[in-house]
Amino acid sequence: MKIQFIIVGWHFDAYPEFIDQLIEINQNNDVINIFWSCHKEPSKKVKNNFSYKVFPNLGLEDGAYQQALDYLNIEDDTILFLMHDDLVIKNWNFINVCLHALNLGYKVIGNGINYPLMLDPNEVKREGKTYIDFVKDECKYIFDTPLHCLTIRESFMCIKRGDLRKIGDFEVIWEDPSVKGEGPGGIGNTQQSLLGYKLTKILGKDKITYLSNTYQDSEYLFECARGTMEGWKK
Repeated sequence: MKIQFIIVGWHFDAYPEFIDQLIEINQNNDVINIFWSCHKEPSKKVKNNFSYKVFPNLGLEDGAYQQALDYLNIEDDTILFLMHDDLVIKNWNFINVCLHALNLGYKVIGNGINYPLMLDPNEVKREGKTYIDFVKDECKYIFDTPLHCLTIRESFMCIKRGDLRKIGDFEVIWEDPSVKGEGPGGIGNTQQSLLGYKLTKILGKDKITYLSNTYQDSEYLFECARGTMEGWKK
């Protein structure tokens, strides 16, 4: 079994406990590989302890994940843990819980449950463009009908590399987030929705699960919102 962690690098030393825990894993575990996909220059602590690469700051987390996946060329049977670096780890047993869920037949595991949505590929989303206008050409055929989709908050996602390849990877809008923003009309929600459509359409609703029914939180992980701990409860 191979496990690949891909950490989106942006906040770095703002969450030192997370980095320290990853360092311990990196030094004492032969199964888990850790790679930082950085959208700005990483801290010395990250540079000194991990494999990393600085990529152009495009496409938010979807861009960082995709850039790393293209760079690393990971085998299909490898289990991916795709994670932001502003997570609070309450219990590292989330690894075993996710592995158990995969063994049960689930294909995708998120942290706290996320909002589902009805996505019409021909709905105008932003700047006069429809959802499908943002989809790469080789995946446009998938978006052929309105669909009620489950979505994953991309701060944390576990999936096998082969299953991610099966859906055509991420739908990245290769834009600088500082120009287009992250909120309504920005690229973050659009990318998340497009990914949710593909996960639901190709892998199936019954193959998507979460570590909890609480948005942004579980007994294992708390997902900070753009680097803030609003809503955090010990």
